[in-house]
Amino acid sequence: MSILKTDSVTKSLKLFEEQGFFRLEGFIPSPLLRKLQDYFDELATGCDKYHQMAVNRVNGVDYITNIDNPCARENPVCLELLGLPAMLELAESICGPDFFPIQDFAVIKMLGDTLPVLWHLDMLHQRRGKCFTIGIYLDDADSGDGCLKLVPGSHLKNEDICTLKEYPCMEAPVKAGDVLVHDMMVAHASDPMTKNEKRRVIYFEFLSAAHVAAENLYTGELVNRRCWLVETAAAYYRQLHPEAESYIFKRPAAIPEVQGLTVEQTIAVIYDSPVRAHPSSYCFDMHKPGEKFQ
Repeated sequence: MSILKTDSVTKSLKLFEEQGFFRLEGFIPSPLLRKLQDYFDELATGCDKYHQMAVNRVNGVDYITNIDNPCARENPVCLELLGLPAMLELAESICGPDFFPIQDFAVIKMLGDTLPVLWHLDMLHQRRGKCFTIGIYLDDADSGDGCLKLVPGSHLKNEDICTLKEYPCMEAPVKAGDVLVHDMMVAHASDPMTKNEKRRVIYFEFLSAAHVAAENLYTGELVNRRCWLVETAAAYYRQLHPEAESYIFKRPAAIPEVQGLTVEQTIAVIYDSPVRAHPSSYCFDMHKPGEKFQ
């Protein structure tokens, strides 16, 4: 039985093919959304502050801008998020049954941090498979206030990012609990926030094992470890929600060293080897002061 609504997925996948991105409203269940919001509030103020985080200081104030490997932290709520059956079914519908997340991280915008996200492509590749980034929004991102801007159809153009950013773009305002899915070759950016207090987004980047093998992007060992992350997340979600519909991963990878380990121990093994992600492509040709993106 499909966990996602078939008609919604069909329309979304058509948008993904044509414009390179789509939004799903209310994708994250409210209880899980609250847990994620509370945890990120703790990260900003608790003893874990600054561990595997990027911090920008503006006028003597520290602003956390990036958090690496949220699924590997002591609080497993982001692992629960990854194991959400609708999340995994969506990944399979785009990438195929051999999908896996190559990266998990969070990007945080705060009022006063003054940082834009420059125009970029998440990963350059030869298009021998489908890959995508999903942004899980913990806060509203309003039009004209730091929401994502994307160039529709840019994933179909064979042009560099500084050329792509000159095409007309669209804002993608979202509400807390929504997800925004985009092809990893779609040009996108965002401006600093000027109104809302914060915009916290958890990102997973999904590829397929077949795509990786076709372009020799990553080692087989790394792919197996990241596939095991999917299996661990799915199993953890089933453990927390035994009454809910579950997702059964069709490509569990064999990693002998995790057999018989706890969830925490398994995650430690998976993240023991850092991911050296295939490079993104940024345009550092900044717009003039006061000039708005068109």
